[in-house]
Amino acid sequence: MSAQPVHDPRYDPEAILRALPEKWRPVFLAQYHEAWEAAREPGEYHRLPEVLNLWWLNSIAFSDPTYDQRAEEAARGAGEVVALEEAIPDWDERLARVRRT
Repeated sequence: MSAQPVHDPRYDPEAILRALPEKWRPVFLAQYHEAWEAAREPGEYHRLPEVLNLWWLNSIAFSDPTYDQRAEEAARGAGEVVALEEAIPDWDERLARVRRT
């Protein structure tokens, strides 16, 4: 029996569309189509998976019923604030790893 690839919804435009609230779908589709066209050039192939992964993360955030309120608070400088180092404890190592590549 051969192993079947595991479906990864982070790179599935239909899964992302289903997960996104209606108001964000046109924005996603515009960026998806732009990345799709750009990816036709050899040096730009990476844009499509980057856009898909970013929008998968966005779909998680945008689906939170408190997202709009929290985004508004953040824009005003109000609300709960968490330092980046606290939210992502290994941030410095991740950043250093990316800079080395």
